Amino acid sequence: SGERTEISRQLDDWGLSAAEKDIAWMILKGLQFKEIATARGTSERTVRQQAQTIYAKSGMANRTEFAAHFLESYRF
Repeated sequence: SGERTEISRQLDDWGLSAAEKDIAWMILKGLQFKEIATARGTSERTVRQQAQTIYAKSGMANRTEFAAHFLESYRF
């Protein structure tokens, strides 16, 4: 859909790696870090660290602000 393309473009603009983009999508879908870690076959600590990098690259403070950015921008 158009929103998906716009979100992908925004993630690219922030310079997220492929793994970070994957995690960003899961965050936006509402998965918890533990669930993301299980899905990716990694530790919850690694996912937390990657999430912090995602927030830093996007200029957002946390998960709530990150998700809100897309809700406000793209009106799912």
